[in-house]
Amino acid sequence: MWGSPISHSLSPTLHAAAYRELGLDWEYRAREVAVSDMVPTFSQLGEGARGLSLTMPLKEAILPLVAHHDPVVDLLGVANTVAFTSVGPVVTNTDPQGVEGALDDAGVHAEIAWIVGAGATARAVGYALANRGTQGIVLVVREPARAVATADVLRSCGAEVTVVHHDDLAKAPSPGLVVSTLPGGAEFPFVPELTVLRSSVLLDVAYHPWPSQAAVLWQREGALVVSGLSMLVHQALHQIRWFLNGHANEPIPGEGEVLQAMKRSVGLPSS
Repeated sequence: MWGSPISHSLSPTLHAAAYRELGLDWEYRAREVAVSDMVPTFSQLGEGARGLSLTMPLKEAILPLVAHHDPVVDLLGVANTVAFTSVGPVVTNTDPQGVEGALDDAGVHAEIAWIVGAGATARAVGYALANRGTQGIVLVVREPARAVATADVLRSCGAEVTVVHHDDLAKAPSPGLVVSTLPGGAEFPFVPELTVLRSSVLLDVAYHPWPSQAAVLWQREGALVVSGLSMLVHQALHQIRWFLNGHANEPIPGEGEVLQAMKRSVGLPSS
């Protein structure tokens, strides 16, 4: 796991739990890597490497270093995974599968969703929502002009997309789901109307510190809140598919048991 900062990451815990369950003597560690160190550090990876996880700002910096791109990477413009396959390194992005898995676990489906933010994570979230049948996506932002590129990407996925400043949300359709893509510890930029808090589910992609400001708002009204830990687990599971199989099209052996072990390792309920 590479990134900067990286000390808060729970990815090593998740991967270690999965490899124990699989009986694999694999090592997965977090490493502080800045963009300026990306090229020499990547070139020094040994032949035994099976995969690499990336967090911002390396999700964009990795793209020119790897020739083979999973199509989702070129659509979203970021990658969170490098898999060392029989055809060489391949970059992919498992964040959409993380979103889908978290919402599936919670039994959440929404015709209308608000996404707070319009960066790389918002693109991954919107892509996942479009795949799950969400028809209307509202990008809630501070600076609408900076959301144009993300809105265009999500429209290409088949969603109807509106960009709204967070002061103008009275004009937006009521959501069944609100997704915060703000980084952990960031200030939530608005207080939703009570009708929104009481009638929508919150998925907050952050998980540290927890509860987030957004989570507190929804929890006060007794609404369902899904933490970013669930998304983290599912995106890591799909990374492991890539590391083991060289693709993510098939489950890994005993995948159900592996998933439960990963959930337990970070304190999520397992079935």
